[in-house]
Amino acid sequence: MRLTTNEIKWLELYFPKLRYESSSLIIVGELGFCAAYNGMSRELIIGDNAREMDRFICDVFEIKICLANIDKNGWPKVYEIGGRHHQIAEQCQIPIIDLHFYPNDGRCCLGLKYGGNRNLRIKEFLPELVIPFFYQLSHTAKFGINATRKNLWGEYSHGEKGRAEYEGEMLNLAKHQPNRNDLCPCGSGKKYKKCHMDQVEAVKRRVRGRTPDATILQRP
Repeated sequence: MRLTTNEIKWLELYFPKLRYESSSLIIVGELGFCAAYNGMSRELIIGDNAREMDRFICDVFEIKICLANIDKNGWPKVYEIGGRHHQIAEQCQIPIIDLHFYPNDGRCCLGLKYGGNRNLRIKEFLPELVIPFFYQLSHTAKFGINATRKNLWGEYSHGEKGRAEYEGEMLNLAKHQPNRNDLCPCGSGKKYKKCHMDQVEAVKRRVRGRTPDATILQRP
């Protein structure tokens, strides 16, 4: 994914300590953010307007985004290169995988959200996936791993089991057969088309493409 001129300007404006290297197609430097989690809508509110909310956090992580190195979800691979995740794992006395880092290469596991045919550009990728990941990491450092698991948006198991849990959750939403403009059955208060519709449709396409004996675990 090569950044456009407008995307480079946007990155320089909002994340001036991140540097885009066009020759190697990487973004590297310090990612700074201020954000708070809204437990009612299950959204991360980013910016100073979240300052009065509970669990408001400002933090900085040194990261690298490899725009030419794409994972199974179709997203650029992201790394925390400052060593904070190792410090937090040691502080919480947990294995690094419990912070959602792949132990083999140190890559961030940004989640299991299928994007369907939608290609996330950098203006969406940073606020929708990267900042929430590092907010969760910072939350764990500040409040502990148990508080993060209890109070944030929830976690899936690692590996294929987690993928099956995610798919089961999306298929359970599909059972409600919501229309585009109905409220999403997840309870967020958003319209379905603005919430889980793309994810549900992507999971349904993946399941239809499998062999007839494929099974999906249902998340309790």
